[in-house]
Amino acid sequence: MDIKNYISSGVIEDYAMGILPREDASILECVMSNNAEVKQAVIEVQETFEKLATIQAIQPPEYLKEEIRRRIEFGNSESLPGKIIPLNTKREETKRSSNISGWMKAASVALLIGLGFLGYEVGSKSAELEKVAQKNTELSTKITDLENMNSLVMNSQRIELKGVEKHPNMIADVYWHTSKKVFLEIKNLPEAPPGKQYQLWAIVDGKPVDMGMYSAKADSTVQEMKSVNNAQAFAITLEKEGGNPTPTMEEMYVMGTT
Repeated sequence: MDIKNYISSGVIEDYAMGILPREDASILECVMSNNAEVKQAVIEVQETFEKLATIQAIQPPEYLKEEIRRRIEFGNSESLPGKIIPLNTKREETKRSSNISGWMKAASVALLIGLGFLGYEVGSKSAELEKVAQKNTELSTKITDLENMNSLVMNSQRIELKGVEKHPNMIADVYWHTSKKVFLEIKNLPEAPPGKQYQLWAIVDGKPVDMGMYSAKADSTVQEMKSVNNAQAFAITLEKEGGNPTPTMEEMYVMGTT
């Protein structure tokens, strides 16, 4: 699965809003449980939506409910028990008009109070809103970058690098695009010790060619490496931080042919 393209497809936003179909939601939850990058993207989107909902929430004053109820009851005072006094049609219509007018006034007061309180809430939290907007911008930029990378990965040849004899069960994937761009995804390699770093190599005409260093501190698990033509194989070795001009064969972990 092309993780970057999957993240940028909009499926995470639909999931956070609760409008993603059940089948698609199940797939996303399965991917989340197996991919930390997707899980983090879901958490970030959910946090953003929660902050926006909190900022936009309106908490009316405590007295507002009682004020509305009192005005409504006042407007319907003819329903209260007491002596019944016959009224002519004209006076009855006048009274009903007055009652409706009183109810509309009460509703208008409630609306004005609510709008005034909303303005106060939004104004008092403008700083927090700006922070959320900034985070949204950063997230959008990150998703765009990931989308561009994912588009390349999806149209690439996948080459599985398997563990050598000294390091069985180790796995990494190389994605080799038709434009000769190369992407590396480390799936199961031990954390590089201090002062060490994994280096990717391409075997071209029987000779190793430096393809760059894998950064464990990068935001994405799939990282773009150097470009290469006519590679017959790829391999990963553990080298000193910053890399070596030639591979340390005793420290080779995985290898795969094209």
